[in-house]
Amino acid sequence: MKFLIIIAIIFCAACKESPKEKSTSMPTEETAPIASEENKSSTIDDNMEYAQASVNDGLAKKVANYLKNDYLKDDYSILMERDKKFQLYEIDLNEDGEKEIFINFMTPYFCGTGGCSMLLLNADLKKISHFSVMNPPLFVEKTMKNGWKILLIKDRGEFKELLHLKDGYPSNPSVLPKAPYDAPSGHAEILFDENYSKAKTYTF
Repeated sequence: MKFLIIIAIIFCAACKESPKEKSTSMPTEETAPIASEENKSSTIDDNMEYAQASVNDGLAKKVANYLKNDYLKDDYSILMERDKKFQLYEIDLNEDGEKEIFINFMTPYFCGTGGCSMLLLNADLKKISHFSVMNPPLFVEKTMKNGWKILLIKDRGEFKELLHLKDGYPSNPSVLPKAPYDAPSGHAEILFDENYSKAKTYTF
């Protein structure tokens, strides 16, 4: 009789402990949503390190298509994968309410000893100017001449002033005279600078 009572007690104790063992192996409801939120915000967090005017994924897709199928269609087949990169920056240069788009090429195919190429497009992705031997950062002054903002770029240790003319901005700053001042103003917007306006890099 005592033997049966002992077996009954052991059986009851096992029944009480088994639910606890099951519960410890189940994930809690509190941890799953936290991981999900981190995944959702990862892209936003990644973009926060870049200048806001340089982050536009939708526009970047359109620019990539333009570069691949129009502007660089004759060169695209010979480009290496490392060269199919660009940065963009949106800014209204003539205060017409529509932003122009600077395209910065910073890979070996587009760069030489004097600098790299840049491209300026209008809001419809039509070319305004092509720039050679550019060494970012590029400074955009608030001061305007001929209805467009003045651009400044440093070339061989001195600043060059790029003024918009009938056919756009000058393409080669190395042939321009030294700017009539030694530095940009404190109001100039800085483009493509790793410290002050880091730009997001896209591929095409």
